[in-house]
Amino acid sequence: MDLSTVPGFGGALRWTEATVRRTASRAVAVAALIDRAGTTLDDVAELRRAAQIIAGSLSELGDSAAGIDRNASMIAEEIAGLSTAAQGIDENAEKLLTGIDELMAILPTLKRLTEIVDPLDNTVVRLGKFVDRIPGAGRRRTP
Repeated sequence: MDLSTVPGFGGALRWTEATVRRTASRAVAVAALIDRAGTTLDDVAELRRAAQIIAGSLSELGDSAAGIDRNASMIAEEIAGLSTAAQGIDENAEKLLTGIDELMAILPTLKRLTEIVDPLDNTVVRLGKFVDRIPGAGRRRTP
């Protein structure tokens, strides 16, 4: 039987067919949207994991910065101590240079004194031996 010959039935059939096609098209679009929503949820989950990793890294960075802050005062004290020590070294170096200059000024006199005393050394040794031979005048022993 040909249903298109039934009065009004052909229009109803065409309307039903068009409605079914639109509904099927919408169902396909809804399925595509659901698939996209699933992909989007996966992306959101991945972004959430990345945000957690970043938050953990920021927390570690904050802890590290806090450690640097805690140690900064110790480091500053050490630097201040080294600066003070360097100033002390500079002052002592200046004093040492002054002493060296004074020794350099005395050096010619000491050299001349050595030239005078060296020949007397043998004389003093011989005089000591002579005194040791004098009867009763020997070296006195200290108890």
